[in-house]
Amino acid sequence: MKKILLICSLICTFALVGCSSDSKVKDVSTNDIKEAILSEKLIDEENIDDIDAKEFYGFESVKDKIEEGFKLGAMINVRLRDVIVVKTSDPEAITKALEEYKENSLRMFADGYGGEDNIESVSNSILKTAGNYVYFIATPNASDIEASILKVIKE
Repeated sequence: MKKILLICSLICTFALVGCSSDSKVKDVSTNDIKEAILSEKLIDEENIDDIDAKEFYGFESVKDKIEEGFKLGAMINVRLRDVIVVKTSDPEAITKALEEYKENSLRMFADGYGGEDNIESVSNSILKTAGNYVYFIATPNASDIEASILKVIKE
């Protein structure tokens, strides 16, 4: 009986911790997030391709679940500079699509295509969910870009 109570209390504790983290996310436009990243000069704006998340090939099967979003990526195909932010009704589906993209498309960069800088971008990559936002960052300064995103969406 004590074991059952202990297990139940642990489950409740994890549930409370998991639920409490999403309550502090503001409802902002992904354009505000992009503006913050670009204004802080965390990514080289001159050599970046900016596309709507619904146009990104990695989201072909889930584009109907995207409310808004963007993908910033290097215009030169040998440099890895991906910053993807999506506001969605289904964070789990978007996360799964990004995990597939990361697994399939970024493998060549992890294997050294384009040099050491790209290996660093893959190893530093971040894929997380905050409320109804999902973001994926594969750049050498991924943690700085994540801090910029969180500064905009967290209260």
